Amino acid sequence: MPVRNIARQAVLVLLILLLCGCTNADIHDDLQEYQDRITHVLDISLPEPAPPAALEYPDAQAMFSAVESFNVNLREFYRLQECELGTLVAQRNTALGKTAHPSQRYVYEVTLLEQLQQCSDSIDDPALKEKLLTWRQAKQSQRPAFWANLVQTSQETRAAFGRSTTLLATGANSDAGAAISALSFLNKIESDPAVSLSALERELKVLDASRLPARVWRTQRYIATYLNHMSKALTTHLPELACPAGKPSEQVKILRNVFYLFFIEKIQPVGSKLNQYHYQMMPVWEQWIDNPALSDPFKTYLEKQTREEFARYQQAIREHVTLWQTLFSRCNLSPTAPGQP
Repeated sequence: MPVRNIARQAVLVLLILLLCGCTNADIHDDLQEYQDRITHVLDISLPEPAPPAALEYPDAQAMFSAVESFNVNLREFYRLQECELGTLVAQRNTALGKTAHPSQRYVYEVTLLEQLQQCSDSIDDPALKEKLLTWRQAKQSQRPAFWANLVQTSQETRAAFGRSTTLLATGANSDAGAAISALSFLNKIESDPAVSLSALERELKVLDASRLPARVWRTQRYIATYLNHMSKALTTHLPELACPAGKPSEQVKILRNVFYLFFIEKIQPVGSKLNQYHYQMMPVWEQWIDNPALSDPFKTYLEKQTREEFARYQQAIREHVTLWQTLFSRCNLSPTAPGQP
């Protein structure tokens, strides 16, 4: 490469270093800029890769568990008025009760279990008492299905697990801790039925506002797609770079600067956050993948995002770093940040 071109590229890198702190680019912009800088220094053409496919969260109907209803005859219903259970049953049979959201329906079922027990304890009729206990046992067996519908088909969880318009950033994830806590809350209530509607809806709103799982999964796709695209070209071009007598050329030094400026200082920190959130959420995903109450489409989706796609992302990182390490080793170039010896 002519000396004049190398000097011009060196000036360009210095300008980027001065300006990098003034931008608010997200990881997609950083990846694109990283690729543009590398291809410019190498003087090659590399089009932007096709955007990653959408997350394709399963259709709600494919995950919904229909639950058999119980019929109460009028004579039994009038006897239930002696307990608060009668009022609860009446509420369920209103138009509003029949169209309740999954969160409202789940809390209703938890409350119904409590009222069935309390009514059974207070009523004198042995036959009705036995029927109440039979109903409670049957409703208890149905509770996992209502919990599964809550987790899989709520408007808030569908958004949190399947839709996000933003990607992860190093300093814009202040809601991540609350989102991870909300996810743990949803997991916990399957075995701990003491939950209020207000508490449940508050945690669902946190998940909806953050959409952390979808952000993590979209970000890992973006990183893997870009790095695989770049690594394919670098596999051909990096071995061709000259390092006379084992010393780096000016072109290689500029490439090292670009690598550290973008990959180490911008992309790798986002990857670190991604790994952190992935491992913090993984205990819940592992339990849900093995949970018999949850549907196969939902568990297949989780397994793809948390195992297959995450492994693909990790492999893309490893292969990309290995390419650069091989070049630096061949050219006896120390792995230091730009401007350091």
